[in-house]
Amino acid sequence: MRGMDGDTLYSQEMELMHKLVKLSDAERRRIIHQFIDEAFGDLDANPDMVAMLRSAMPELSDDPTPEQVDAWVELAELVQDPDFKASVRRAAEHQAADRADGDQSGLHHELTNQIRERVEAARADRIDPASEEARLVLADLVGRYAQTFGKADTPDYRGKLLIRLQIANDPRVERYWQLLATINGWPMPPTLAPVFEWYIQALQHHPDPTTTPA
Repeated sequence: MRGMDGDTLYSQEMELMHKLVKLSDAERRRIIHQFIDEAFGDLDANPDMVAMLRSAMPELSDDPTPEQVDAWVELAELVQDPDFKASVRRAAEHQAADRADGDQSGLHHELTNQIRERVEAARADRIDPASEEARLVLADLVGRYAQTFGKADTPDYRGKLLIRLQIANDPRVERYWQLLATINGWPMPPTLAPVFEWYIQALQHHPDPTTTPA
């Protein structure tokens, strides 16, 4: 009986995969746009982020590679996953709250690259995020954020920044862009997960910029 159930499940999965692969460009776009609408549609979230998402559609060629087919099937399943949609929705709500609080800034690719390079250097030097050496790195990181957004490096700001990073640190978001890159033949984006983890841990260990070593 178990074998029959397993066979049935496998047959259903194969049928679903076949349907997903046979979708037209318009149907693939509809699936992605529906995901974006559900996550961002009624919120005043970052409009540059929403525009970037809407412009980055899966373009499966007429003769895709097996890897591209697998990536499209995984992407279609990902954007229809209720837990993933809820996670992106939380990030959108956080963006909307920031905008209501006066943050009308757009995307900050340069800042992201600066933070990634600084943290990667710290990790390469084996700097423990809990160490006093990390405190100096963190002051630089938070200072860059504070300057970009017109804030001051305070315990309150570090607390808000920690929440912002924790919400953003969903590996499935990174997977979303990796899958799009595979489908469309784009360069693979650099991974930010280790950067987020180091930054988050450093903020947790050093929440107050005014604290000095004993």
